[in-house]
Amino acid sequence: KYKGCPWRVRDYQYGDGIIGLHEEIDHFYQYVLPTPCEHAIRNEVVKRIEAVVHSIWPQAVVEIFGSFRTGLFLPTSDIDLVVLGLWEKLPLRTLEFELVSRNIAEACTVRVLDKASVPIIKLTDRETQVKVDISFNMQSGVQSAELIKQFKRDYPVLGKLVLVLKQFLLLRDLNEVFTGGISSYSLILMCISFLQLHPRGICHDKT
Repeated sequence: KYKGCPWRVRDYQYGDGIIGLHEEIDHFYQYVLPTPCEHAIRNEVVKRIEAVVHSIWPQAVVEIFGSFRTGLFLPTSDIDLVVLGLWEKLPLRTLEFELVSRNIAEACTVRVLDKASVPIIKLTDRETQVKVDISFNMQSGVQSAELIKQFKRDYPVLGKLVLVLKQFLLLRDLNEVFTGGISSYSLILMCISFLQLHPRGICHDKT
């Protein structure tokens, strides 16, 4: 009925122009928010990978950062993890081998981007098909996530603006940095900048 827009509320009369756009963005936001089940599934993926990491390096620490930590993720978004530990050389291949051999991911879904400015392992969890990016010793990711959570408190509309733009970029294959798109973090900072430069004195349902 809505030509591929399942977030639209049945029999709801959207307002004219910008008000209707605001209302539809609001409905889209409610539609894509993660369910408790989706949250639980993602937490299970993190636990499985954490168990693999601790079995190889008991002293290592696994932290969540990115959109899963900030709550600004779409159903299709990946999980960003960072492994903190002491290594002379980042053990990307070691972790890749263990993740495949322990059936966390199929070999064909694992990619090691060791030449990137931030080397990462990209994989798809075999059980849930959730995508995961794993980096090493990048403390700044966790700090950035906490900064964004603070901005979410300062600007309640930030989440809605970010998620609708994330979906807009996803549909155009412009959401991955390594294929020429915009990173989620860059997008969020652009949205924060917009809200800072365009303050609204009155906030209500029809803003």
